[in-house]
Amino acid sequence: MGIEDNKAIVKRAYLEGLNRRDMSIIRECFAPNYVNYFPAGEGEVHGIDDFTTVLKQFLDAFTDLTFTVEDLFAEGDKVVLRWSARGIHTGDYRGIPPTTVVPATGREISFSATDIYHVSNGQIIEEWNTMDGWDILHQMGIVRSNAHAAS
Repeated sequence: MGIEDNKAIVKRAYLEGLNRRDMSIIRECFAPNYVNYFPAGEGEVHGIDDFTTVLKQFLDAFTDLTFTVEDLFAEGDKVVLRWSARGIHTGDYRGIPPTTVVPATGREISFSATDIYHVSNGQIIEEWNTMDGWDILHQMGIVRSNAHAAS
């Protein structure tokens, strides 16, 4: 598979899998032994079964969560995706990975990240995720940001 194929797999995971909440597409795009690495101290998710469980919990926390592909680059077997998302917090938020439970706040939440994907044999096998869970908690009114704490 070439670079354009790898980019198409990652893009499909977002636009068809996440935006449509279609776990069958997620299972097509991500390998059974997929590993998601989160920022320091936030842990990892191993395997497609655990990933789809965590992902479904995350998506269930937001009404009409929509992901937008902002930029997509690739070289070799690595794909870099800059994305954004927006939705209403209407269910229990557990985070990715699940670290805390926040009941619905009804607030509109927007967040973004730039993630790196390792694609092999037509599936994503690894992801280095940069989503800022603290920013999401701040928008929910659960934590104060450092910028606001000093004022």
